[in-house]
Amino acid sequence: MKALSTLLLVFLLPVARALAPAATDLAYEVPPPVADGGKSWKNALNRASTLVAEMTIDEKVSIVTGQQGPCAGNTGEIPRLGVPRICYQDGPAGVRPALGSTQFPSGVTTAATWDVDLIYARSRAMGQEFYDMGVHVAISMVTGGPLGRSPHGGRNWEGWYADPYATGIASWYGVRGFLDAGVQTCSKHYIFNEQETFRNPFNFTEPYSVYNASEQVPISSNVDDKTNHEMYLWPFAEAVRAGTTHVMCAYNSVNGTHSCANSVSNNGLLKGELSFQGAIISDWGGTWGTDPFVMGGLDINMPGLGFGNVTGPFFDKELYHLVSNRTIAMSRLDDMVTRALTPLIATGQMDRPLPATAVNSVGSARWPEPATYRNVQKPATIDLIRQISADGTVLLKNTRGLPLRNPQNIAVIGQDAGPNILGPQGCGKLFRDCDIFNNNGTLSLAGGSGYAWPKNLITPLEAIQAKALETGSLVQFVLDNTAVDTIKTTLTGSSLPIAQPDVCLVFADRYMRENMDRNDLSLNIGDWTHSEDIIRQTAANCNNTIVVLHVGGPVVMEGWIDNPNVTAVVAPLFPGEQTGPGLVDILWGHVSPSAKLPFTIGKQESDYPPATISYDKSIKPQANFTEKLLIDYRWFDAHNITPRFEFGFGLSYSTFQYRDIGILHHSYPDPRSIQATSEEFIGRKNGDTIYDVLFSVTAMVKNTGQWVASEVAQLYVEFPVEEEEPPRVLRGFVKLKSMRPGAKEKATFPIRRKDVMIWDVVLQKWRFPKGQNVTFHVGTSSRNLPLVS
Repeated sequence: MKALSTLLLVFLLPVARALAPAATDLAYEVPPPVADGGKSWKNALNRASTLVAEMTIDEKVSIVTGQQGPCAGNTGEIPRLGVPRICYQDGPAGVRPALGSTQFPSGVTTAATWDVDLIYARSRAMGQEFYDMGVHVAISMVTGGPLGRSPHGGRNWEGWYADPYATGIASWYGVRGFLDAGVQTCSKHYIFNEQETFRNPFNFTEPYSVYNASEQVPISSNVDDKTNHEMYLWPFAEAVRAGTTHVMCAYNSVNGTHSCANSVSNNGLLKGELSFQGAIISDWGGTWGTDPFVMGGLDINMPGLGFGNVTGPFFDKELYHLVSNRTIAMSRLDDMVTRALTPLIATGQMDRPLPATAVNSVGSARWPEPATYRNVQKPATIDLIRQISADGTVLLKNTRGLPLRNPQNIAVIGQDAGPNILGPQGCGKLFRDCDIFNNNGTLSLAGGSGYAWPKNLITPLEAIQAKALETGSLVQFVLDNTAVDTIKTTLTGSSLPIAQPDVCLVFADRYMRENMDRNDLSLNIGDWTHSEDIIRQTAANCNNTIVVLHVGGPVVMEGWIDNPNVTAVVAPLFPGEQTGPGLVDILWGHVSPSAKLPFTIGKQESDYPPATISYDKSIKPQANFTEKLLIDYRWFDAHNITPRFEFGFGLSYSTFQYRDIGILHHSYPDPRSIQATSEEFIGRKNGDTIYDVLFSVTAMVKNTGQWVASEVAQLYVEFPVEEEEPPRVLRGFVKLKSMRPGAKEKATFPIRRKDVMIWDVVLQKWRFPKGQNVTFHVGTSSRNLPLVS
């Protein structure tokens, strides 16, 4: 690794240059480090190195250049050495595209549970389905790209929290779940991938395009060193610690250089500072060349020759010739192949072949073998995703509406409650490309490559009707958002001699997807979806209106949230194929709500940082992260903006009391690093790591209500004001489960060295803050923190 002062220049100078539209290249290069296996893979690496030494150049190139095959990404196979074709397959909510597998709750719904056991269990169950479908590498872990810098981000729903610490924790448990299922992981999208607009995959045009394919380079995310370390790099460090086998570099540029060719972020930070031992793989179409990308740290080019070679001629023959004429050293190619094969060996996939691949992502014209139906869904998985759906449903408002008390006349309003009249594949077989003019049914999951087909989608209407059969209740419904007159007569009872409904459940959604960002935070999309319109109409005609929101990020709700006829609001977000049963569990009080928001809901769009989606239409578009550390709740806190619902907020049917904050003085070595990072900090002694636990903060939580209920206790750190940190940052959370009325439990928050350190851009190390000690705040949300120490 280069000297610290040199690395500092490497990262900081391109930031200044990238602010100028002409900046497209780095002034300095960091050479690609050679993998050594790290803490856990040394034996696997030695075995991989032996295999690589027996390969021809052609064979090596076939491993690092995507090949034709049935999966979204495929490597070459080398039968004489026992090396199989490695299958790379989406996505973050299940195997895609495949029939017979589960549509899991989205990342954002799972995050809302704030339950690391459920985060792990979801990944473990999903990983098993990938394994059973014959997939070696699950392209599933949205580790921090996007993190949620912009509330308009089209892919925010695929990830976890608008916070680096919580996203890091979720990433660690998520990676472990997949690996424990015997499946390799791909953590994405590295790094600063915070908008879809002008992401510009090579040779593609997309909805935002203003130029022909490949004329406009990907947007450059321009981020300073401190912000990178304390925000965007943080969750990737956790993924590396958990043993992730691949990291996907993003479409966007990083401080003026393509992400997949940026030697500072790839070689200096990911492979150097974080000591990542696996392979960096391109996003599909993220490669725009060969030599600068290979030397910039990219190990595998996808899809390469797959999909009819539509994403360019890179690697393949170009790489062969560059190695043959010694422009690129053979040692670099060897390291690329070794990084691809080491995890294959470490996970046991080399010695215990997976089932035959059952997917076909490329079509019969490019791969002749059709996908086969294979039922890989376990009965226990159905129970699990129902629990996540319920535990991830956030109760935002509740005056007198919930839980339901045996209503006998129920009205269900909104297309979002029912099925897609064209069937579960009615929006397309790959991406859920829904035409917003159509009645697309309930939005259990958003669109793009993160979408997974449901095996059996149980809609809210179906689940409500099933519950009504148990209770002998009447269910009326209108599934057309434009049927104004029919909705009115259903709500008022004016068309029939019956009373008004006891409760009116109105369902609203806001579609999101890959390759497009939201242009606003309204529930209505233009004059088409009418989601907000039906809420207003229902509340105007029913004095017990309960709103159900299927959204993947913030929406503005000021036009109706304070209406006294709106007696409750629940947000299941995007809950997956058990959307109906999970919702019924909350509405009828089978379980008390315990979810908390993983993002902030403001009162108006101007509450958020400005211009977080850049619409720079130049050839070299720029996105300057001028808000630095202040995204989401940090921005609201720093600017004294009162949100509608703050980060970490969520109601329960019970109540809780916090008291007796304390410090437990016990320290112990890092207990969870499968692979060790090389992150430096001031005062380091032999054997110390930045993830050692220094002490714990504790607090007593009592269930003071009448329900068995769970509570998410949260800890925030306040740094000395002179360090110019956000007012408070999340540094711990724990879910206290199924507490009985009157029960007390101790919430314990282990504090690691890194949790109370800040990044020093001059020293290029982590350090403790200067002057006074940090302050700890404990409570039930980012704005409700009654305990201070």
